[in-house]
Amino acid sequence: MARRRWACYGRSFVAGVSLCVSCSVMADGHLLYERIGAQDGIATVVDGFPGKVGADDRVNGRFADTDMPKLRALLIEQVCEATGGPCKYSGKNMLDAHKGMNITEDEFGIVAAHFAAAMLDAGVGADDNATIMGVLAGMRDDIVGQ
Repeated sequence: MARRRWACYGRSFVAGVSLCVSCSVMADGHLLYERIGAQDGIATVVDGFPGKVGADDRVNGRFADTDMPKLRALLIEQVCEATGGPCKYSGKNMLDAHKGMNITEDEFGIVAAHFAAAMLDAGVGADDNATIMGVLAGMRDDIVGQ
């Protein structure tokens, strides 16, 4: 059960990012996908995220039995698509993925903060980080309390 919950949580976390097609619009002549480092940059962000969440006792129980290679692939796929890259996300939508999980407001904020920190650690600029985090904030209602 925990494996399914972590996988669903991780997959759906980024699923909401794909809701923001406008995030991929050109700024300074470049897609958000390019500005965050394309596939390699996304992989760096995603690779930094599980360690942050795993080290946090407030939320790491949600991820205890996750198939991490599968989660990694889905997160990369989804962030890539959401930022205008060539990928296609194949996971569940946010609402379906979070049904029955009862994610709290605090858990949502903690996980979001860890993702923002992983982006900063990977060199994602403040404006692009804020754009992606704004999308995450818009997913709150499909995650919290479901």
